[in-house]
Amino acid sequence: MRAPLLALALLAPLPLAAQWDVRVELPFPKGQSLPQTLITGSAQLVSGDLDTGKGGLATLSRRLWALGPVLRFEGGVEVSQWRAEGTVLQGSASQSSSLRQSGLGAGVQAQFWVPFTGLAGEIGLIERLQNYRYSSNGIATEKNLARTWLRVGARWRLPFLGVHPYVAASYQQPVTKDHPVKLATAADLATYLGAQGTGQEFDRMWTFGVGVAF
Repeated sequence: MRAPLLALALLAPLPLAAQWDVRVELPFPKGQSLPQTLITGSAQLVSGDLDTGKGGLATLSRRLWALGPVLRFEGGVEVSQWRAEGTVLQGSASQSSSLRQSGLGAGVQAQFWVPFTGLAGEIGLIERLQNYRYSSNGIATEKNLARTWLRVGARWRLPFLGVHPYVAASYQQPVTKDHPVKLATAADLATYLGAQGTGQEFDRMWTFGVGVAF
């Protein structure tokens, strides 16, 4: 008799913990711009920065488990796209360039709530599968990237009944990442576009957004 009662006691919190969360955010990604690499010596081969902060993220999460009012665990999926545009200098010639990463992600996170304040800290991992497209001077390259990102954030829940709107902010960066491409000679410039998936991509970002839990 005790075993079935114990099983029911363990499963009882699950339906209560099935809470949904919808969030939209503006990303402000930063990257390695261009490799900013140097020819052996002191002459700069390629330089230029891309303006960032274009795009968006949409996340749908579901609460997996709650331990009292303080600790909660969530799992979710996201759709994202980040873009950057700018001018690249190759010697004295300028080239119009753009960088885009877009795709899907899935992740888990823990929330640590401060009682009676509506404030929570968040930490989690997001596995992102993204299509990478870089173009410069009419030449484009595409790759599929898989990166695990660390997300550290905070949220403040507004005091409403029934639904729980909130504002959120986070800092994110890949857990592991390939190193930038290094160009040693001018001849290497002909092949650097094919290596952009490991040399130039967004490698950190801040996000700011709003959401609602229900």
